[in-house]
Amino acid sequence: MFWLLALYVFISLPLTCRSGDHSLPNIVFAMADDYGWGDTGYNNGTALTPNLDAMARSQHTLLLERYYSGGPVCSPTRGTVLTGRNHNRYCVWTANSGNNRPDFAVPERMPLPTSEFTVAEALKKKGYTTALFGKWHLGDFKKLANGNKKWPVSHPGMHGFDVWWGTERSAPTARLNCGCFNESYCITGHYNEQFTCNNYWTVDKGNLQNYTEPEPGDDSEFLANQTQTFVKQAVEKKVPFFVYLPFHTVHNPYIAVNPYKSEYKKKGYDENHSDYYGAITAMDTQIGRIRNMLLQEGIANNTLFWFASDNGPEVGTPGTTNGLRGRKRDLTEGGIRVPGLIEWPDMVSENRVVSTPVVSSDLLPTVLEILDMEMPDNRPVDGLSALPLIRNQSNQRAQPVGFAYRVPGDFNGTYNAAWVDNKYKIFALYKEGKVAESYLYDLVADQGETKDLSHELAALKVKMVSDMEAWRQSVIKSAENVGCLE
Repeated sequence: MFWLLALYVFISLPLTCRSGDHSLPNIVFAMADDYGWGDTGYNNGTALTPNLDAMARSQHTLLLERYYSGGPVCSPTRGTVLTGRNHNRYCVWTANSGNNRPDFAVPERMPLPTSEFTVAEALKKKGYTTALFGKWHLGDFKKLANGNKKWPVSHPGMHGFDVWWGTERSAPTARLNCGCFNESYCITGHYNEQFTCNNYWTVDKGNLQNYTEPEPGDDSEFLANQTQTFVKQAVEKKVPFFVYLPFHTVHNPYIAVNPYKSEYKKKGYDENHSDYYGAITAMDTQIGRIRNMLLQEGIANNTLFWFASDNGPEVGTPGTTNGLRGRKRDLTEGGIRVPGLIEWPDMVSENRVVSTPVVSSDLLPTVLEILDMEMPDNRPVDGLSALPLIRNQSNQRAQPVGFAYRVPGDFNGTYNAAWVDNKYKIFALYKEGKVAESYLYDLVADQGETKDLSHELAALKVKMVSDMEAWRQSVIKSAENVGCLE
């Protein structure tokens, strides 16, 4: 019965509903958290994801075989989604620590600067109503109690979102109120009732409000509830909408509610695996519910639905990369190559499996082309519009994708970088501002990155390393212009 419930969306309505009166498409960007390449059913994952599997098979979907998160951890990728620019251009170096930092002696520049132009701000200029529901992780929502100015406030409302229910960083995938202390709750399962704060924030009548227990139960369901309410209001007002839906699933602490967890327990999985797989299936159910709601409202055809993950699976969890090398925090494929789907019935008439690289920073350029808009200035943009790919007009990426992670504030320390084109990839180690080690891989023939082709393709390697360094210099220049370098 449970699995029939999870599948209800695909038998209740046909994919023939026509779009409403909007000439501009609605846009939903849903993003899982720490969700690896091999965690989804259609990539041979263990967790059951019937709704994502059906979306991947849809006549109107592009299954993105080489979809990349803009960074190997949370905050960097979230920055690229909104800005179309590599996260190092505005000094979002790694996962945002915010008010959790015990020492503010060194200036922190990791919140998303208000000087960045976001996809939500672009859409508002064309009359869209915009919303964010879920994990923000690009800055804290209130000033520090001691007034420390080294950590500025940066919440969704400052970056173009009309409506938002957000968390400052990670939150459990379910809420169970079992008598914990104020502003907290306890979770059971494999965590053995550890205490964990879970604070949602929103703006009510212009005032920032904190809700510690907005709704008990599965977190993905709560976010889908907010999405449904927002979309229905937009349809009633006959205005196009943008929903950014960054789920907390399946980041630690992951916990599943029944019946999702109990179904895996029945199959013989332990508490840890049952929580992990159950949380994924719970999220999958809500993705199906949102797709079904779009059909019921008659707007599915005119809605671009983009699904992805922010990085590879966390170390020490049941998450899997299905053979890709590395995990979260790595710039090898397992850390940045993640599930990706684009569904848009008005624009995609046949299912296609696409091997062209697509990256999270492509969202803003795609939206700008849809809106026939340009960036407000000449700042460098790393993403490319996916519209030619969606229209089946191109199968090659026009420029490579650059990555750099754990960059120190002056770009002169030790960190990794990568440069990915349609076929080949450079993986490099920088020390003191120079390439200390570098490797060349053929990602078409060797997606596991097992064979270094540096000697066989020496000239190509020299060219790609040179191009990567030119890109890095451009990133440094951007950070200087933003004013965030130490």
